[in-house]
Amino acid sequence: MDIRRLRLWESRNATVLTNDQIQVMIEDQGGMVLELSALLPQGGRINAHLLPYYRGTGTSVFSDENAEFWRNSPYLYQKAGSYFSFPHFGPAFESEKGMQEQNGFTASSYWMVERYGTDPEFGGVWLMSMVRNRKERWMIRKIDMLLPDQPVHYTATFITNNGTEPLVGNTTWNNEIGSPFLESGCVLNASAQLWTTGNESQFDGTVSRLKAEIQIDDWKKAPLKKGGTADLTEVPPPLGTTDFITGLVPRKATLGWSSIINPRQQMVYFTFFPGPAVTKGDEIGLNFNNFILDYGGRTKTPWALYPCGTCQQYSINSGSGNNKLYAGLKNTKVGEQLLGADTTVLIEPGHTKSLYYATAFAPYDNNRIGGNFYTVDQNEDSLLLKRTKSYASIPADTTFRAIKALAKRLLVSEQ
Repeated sequence: MDIRRLRLWESRNATVLTNDQIQVMIEDQGGMVLELSALLPQGGRINAHLLPYYRGTGTSVFSDENAEFWRNSPYLYQKAGSYFSFPHFGPAFESEKGMQEQNGFTASSYWMVERYGTDPEFGGVWLMSMVRNRKERWMIRKIDMLLPDQPVHYTATFITNNGTEPLVGNTTWNNEIGSPFLESGCVLNASAQLWTTGNESQFDGTVSRLKAEIQIDDWKKAPLKKGGTADLTEVPPPLGTTDFITGLVPRKATLGWSSIINPRQQMVYFTFFPGPAVTKGDEIGLNFNNFILDYGGRTKTPWALYPCGTCQQYSINSGSGNNKLYAGLKNTKVGEQLLGADTTVLIEPGHTKSLYYATAFAPYDNNRIGGNFYTVDQNEDSLLLKRTKSYASIPADTTFRAIKALAKRLLVSEQ
């Protein structure tokens, strides 16, 4: 187990957490998890996360003379890997509170590292960081943690409303997955059983292939605009299209999850979080599995080298959240629902709400799992991905016991 700070570029710093199975690198800018890497069964180490070719290395987009290329967006300038969106998940827009940044203030801002160290009770390494919106008077503390002998990155997020008005927002985790882990032939899975597509204008300057604004109860038979259907669980070669789908996490689920399997590499990227059936009190439950299927359909910069150019990005955003597709807060009302579940979270003045989330990246032995699995069994110390009589086991603290205990100690000491 190890944790250390390092300098990436001038004024760009990060923290690296390592155990015997995975390595995680978290940049202060945007709290971006640039790296979640693991050892391949054949040898070598592979990073599952996308590092876009256009990712800036300067102090900020506003100090870069080519800022217009990134459309003057701090989020696009520093985007990579995994990150948390709050209070907005969608395109940037001007609100009565000022500009709502694309995919949220948290993904565009600097996270201040407060403390880091080793946990004496569970033997893990941890990092605590904080981002504060002084104008809107809210703050977020985030704890990242690795445990011994587990290929899992755990996070605990605590959102505090220090204002005098209720705080409304989207709470959404994003995981941008790219090459060399992502390739055609990968397979997708998720806990959702009912899906819906968005409208054709939700992504500016993109080409979509799915029929817009329809519900799907079998995402292996998703209707296409040009007729016919597509199996969305199969990752195709670049198609020149980009689509967003969101699925309802079953209301009786004790665990929400999504996965990407690379059968050739025999690796699985698996995210999980407490399901609606077990979230209580001031815990935030995530209502939707989200997939942005970026198969080369973006024709504007920075995804393309020039306007109306060839898209340079081939990736999947596999995340979960409380969101109204990719509409953000612009046209979303408090309490508005999608597929029967809330699209926003409400935090009263003076209150704090917590959110727990984890990502595993691990090899598996049974090659039949490469054809996808049918069920997920949640045990206290492991996850079983099952396909009839075949299964893959991932060592994991599925109830988040360790990070909850750590958070309790750390936050008490901050008071």
